[in-house]
Amino acid sequence: MTSDTRPDHYIAIDFGTSHITVAVGRATGAQLSSIKAPIKYFTPTEGPRTGLEFDPAETLKLVITTIQSAIGAADVSPDDISGIGVTSQRQGLVLLNLEGAPIYAGPSRDLRATAEGVEIDANALVDIWELTGHGPGIKTGWARLKWFAANKPEIYERTRTICSIADWLILELTGELLMEETLAVESGLAMVATGDPANALAPAFNLPDVQLPQTCPPGTAVGKLKKIFSDPLGIPTNTPVVACGPDAQSGLIGFGAQLPNSVGIMSGWSTTCQRVTERPVFDDTRALWTGRHVIENRWVLDGNAGETGSTYQWLLSLLYGSLDNVEVMKAIDEPLGKIEPGSNDVTTYLGPSLIHSANDIERTGGFLFPIPASHDPPDRFDIARSALDSFAFAIRYNIERLNSFRGPALSISAGGGMLKSESFREILVNVLDCEIGIAESGETNSLGTISQVAASVGKGPSLAEYAAIRATELSKYEPNPTHAAIYDNLYSEWRHKERMLSQLEL
Repeated sequence: MTSDTRPDHYIAIDFGTSHITVAVGRATGAQLSSIKAPIKYFTPTEGPRTGLEFDPAETLKLVITTIQSAIGAADVSPDDISGIGVTSQRQGLVLLNLEGAPIYAGPSRDLRATAEGVEIDANALVDIWELTGHGPGIKTGWARLKWFAANKPEIYERTRTICSIADWLILELTGELLMEETLAVESGLAMVATGDPANALAPAFNLPDVQLPQTCPPGTAVGKLKKIFSDPLGIPTNTPVVACGPDAQSGLIGFGAQLPNSVGIMSGWSTTCQRVTERPVFDDTRALWTGRHVIENRWVLDGNAGETGSTYQWLLSLLYGSLDNVEVMKAIDEPLGKIEPGSNDVTTYLGPSLIHSANDIERTGGFLFPIPASHDPPDRFDIARSALDSFAFAIRYNIERLNSFRGPALSISAGGGMLKSESFREILVNVLDCEIGIAESGETNSLGTISQVAASVGKGPSLAEYAAIRATELSKYEPNPTHAAIYDNLYSEWRHKERMLSQLEL
């Protein structure tokens, strides 16, 4: 018998908010390639304008072609792939029929079930927050199921189960269905304390026909790659496919946030601020979520600073009229870094704000600057920089909320696409006024996913050990005392004006 001498190359599939990202890398963290493909969403013709879906068959084809591109870009043999890990956005859901075929697939931004969410929150007999650590009702899979039961009974009557997007992708790739417990908690489908399926909620919400799949811990090898995908990809059929935690929690591994009381900032399309805890910790005001970490016997207390990256890309498209705003972001980074704190007295209130997950509603926003503008008119750089200021202020607010439960954070680390901006790094460290460890790779989700696969099917370190390695790779940033003092005053002003704006009706 010959031993398996294949190199430890792994694939990470990340179904994000706007793109599918496929990365090929080694267990050491060396990323050989990363290919992104935009996800095509559509509003259903017979649904509400707040509904959003994607075509499962077309999306699966996109995943396969993106894997092929990533393997080609990595310049490795498909035979050298030892495992595939799958993660996805939180609250992205798929309904499956009796045969396991998808009959609905929607992202977290599918907000069709507002009325049903309100009904769930008003249920005095069942407190979904206490069981799953998540809410409000509109954010849960149960609200979407109730919407289909009331508005699309022809779909609901064919529905036998519900799962995350990552669970569905693994089902397609292997033929096996399990709910990864960390992702399931994010949609209210699993119990935050144990990770077990929240089966008792189905009859409580008058959805008795729905049976939840069994859950599994992150890092579980759910099955082997099916021949129908093995042949076009060239990857051996015995290659394990591993269920990984949500994109946000996988990102925590990507920059090593695993010890109790450490804080991880994941800033990409949106920004989450998660504090690691050794037991479930609940926010009585329900502004913060309680979730599970991908490390065993760890949980997270989770704050949300809103849609940062998406807001910034939208703003740059208005200011610069460019379709490639990633390149614009790189081009303006140096001049933004030369602007003094305060952005020429421009204050921004756009996507990110003081997000309260139990009361996430539309509110007034915009720009404030001295008038008449002709005296000292702000330019595009001032406006762009002021947006970065506001993102950092929103992050500080969330971290203050997290620290109010357990005291000052043990450490703060950050990663994601927004942290590719050197000017944003400097702003953030001065606004927070403490040392921050920042991941140089913007693909921390993929890095954390690869670590989960390697720990699951490889012969090397445990996931905790991989996380410890990632923590040693961070770049350390220290605040500038003068700038930090200025930002402390600007932050207080920002909070004051934010409260005043919140009183204005749209």
